[in-house]
Order: sequence, then C-alpha cells, then structure tokens
Amino acid sequence: MFAQTPEEKTVQFDTEFIEQKKFDNKKIEAYKKQDAFIYVVEKHEPTILEKAWNWFKRTIKKVLSYLFDDISPAVGFLKWILNVLPYAIAGLVLFLIIKFFLKVNVRNIIDGKKAQSIVNLSDEESLIKEKDLPTLIKTAITNGNFKLATRYYYLLLLKKLSEKEHISWQQEKTNEDYIKELATNESLHKEFETLTHLYDYVWYGEFLIDKEKFLKAETNFKKVIAKI
Repeated sequence: MFAQTPEEKTVQFDTEFIEQKKFDNKKIEAYKKQDAFIYVVEKHEPTILEKAWNWFKRTIKKVLSYLFDDISPAVGFLKWILNVLPYAIAGLVLFLIIKFFLKVNVRNIIDGKKAQSIVNLSDEESLIKEKDLPTLIKTAITNGNFKLATRYYYLLLLKKLSEKEHISWQQEKTNEDYIKELATNESLHKEFETLTHLYDYVWYGEFLIDKEKFLKAETNFKKVIAKI
C-alpha cells in the first residue's frame, strides 16, 4: 500500500480595484419625504358601523356556505329544498326584473299570447300629455292643496315650453337639463330657473307653502306662461 500524494493548490489573489459605494444621504432624506416610500401602517380601530357591516358579511357568508357547500348537514327533503332554493331565488329576481324594469306583460308570456303594444306612462308624463292641467290647478287651489297646485303649474310650464319647442321634453331629463336648454334664451332663462328652484323646494324639499306665498308664485307662473 502506498500513501496518496496530496495535490498542491495555489492561492489566487484578485488585484482588480474595487470602488467603495457610499449612500447619498441627501437623496435618502428626499426619498423619506415621498409618500411612495412611507411603509408605516397605522392601526385602524373599526367603528361601530364597520363592525356591524363586517358581522353582516360574515353572517351572509355562513348562510351561503350552508346553502352551496358540498358538505351540508341537511339530508332528505330539507336537503332537496336547499338545493332548489337558489334557483327559485334566481327565478324570482328574473321575474321582478321583467315585470318592473322591462315593463313586459308577464301573463301574456305565460299564456303564449302575443302581447299588445303597451305604453307605461309615468305620473308626470301622463299629466303633461293627457290631463287638463288648468282644471287640475283650479281643483287643487279649491281644496287648499297649494303644494300640488305648484306642481301642476310647473308641469304646465314645461308643457308650454315643449309645445313652442323652447325645450325638448323627455321623461328621463331633469329640471336642471331644461335650465341648460334655455341658457341661450335670455327672455325666459332666468325666470324659468327661479320657478324651477321654487318648485324643487316645494315639491321635493318639503317647503311649506301657504296661500300668500302661493299667490305670489302663481303670479310669476302666469307671467312666464304668457310670455311663452
């Protein structure tokens, strides 16, 4: 047996010059002032409303988990009900969408009959297009309902403006839209804007209007309607 001769190894030295990098303290301070480099997370104590909302979400999640998870403690007929329930809810939602939003005659669909052309008028559209507004105004004044009389006067004002093509009346438009349409009509714009704000206060803002205030408003309504 002979001893193994050890391999001689030489140590290599790196003679390349290495430049020491230093941090620029001015740039570091500039970065510290930028929001993108602030990583401090402040603890936020949830409010009572947030706690209630979180509890509501957890409850809904539990109910949905109970209904839709594969592992369910319900068996037999109860399990069948829970399986059918989501589809029943979906069908009910679809029914409501069809009935209240698309304005479809559901009975004709079920019976298989051809649905007739149906026009669903809103209260405002029906009053403007079909009703005798001056008569309605007189009736409301006689009954002492000055709030309703103010509404009828404003609708009559819109009707007259539409008939003379000062505005293009459409159901989906707002009163502010009509004010903008009359912006170029110097003789009507300011007075119409004032009457619009009055109407908004009385009808939507629950502004109490008595007989004395109504008579002043009625004078202004008649003045603008006569000008149209």
